[in-house]
Amino acid sequence: MKKIIGLTIVSIVGVVFMGCGSGGGLDYPELYISENLPRFENSKVTQVIKDGPTLKDGNLFILESTEDVKTIATYYDNKMKNLGWTMPAKNEATEMSYATQYNGPDKKYVQVTVSNLREDAQTISINFMQQ
Repeated sequence: MKKIIGLTIVSIVGVVFMGCGSGGGLDYPELYISENLPRFENSKVTQVIKDGPTLKDGNLFILESTEDVKTIATYYDNKMKNLGWTMPAKNEATEMSYATQYNGPDKKYVQVTVSNLREDAQTISINFMQQ
């Protein structure tokens, strides 16, 4: 009985991590796409952590890019501004990191964090929700 329970737990954990890992078939969450929010071209989705059915549940996903932190930050700042979203505070990007929040219509917001965690790639975390 213990072997069956242990094998079941290992199988469930394996399926969860396989679905969240860096595979070739991951895409932006549907709610993010439906809002026509910016998708950084020189990046790939490596992990979808939260893909709620509504914006109250939210989207949280990770991208990876070989572009530098400042280029990525400038891209999102310009694209979100052009879409009419505002930033409650202007943060300056460094070579190592950038974090900001964009506020949109209907109490929607996007939080973007860019981190230089490896020499060859930047990690971009995007959290899209509605209050």
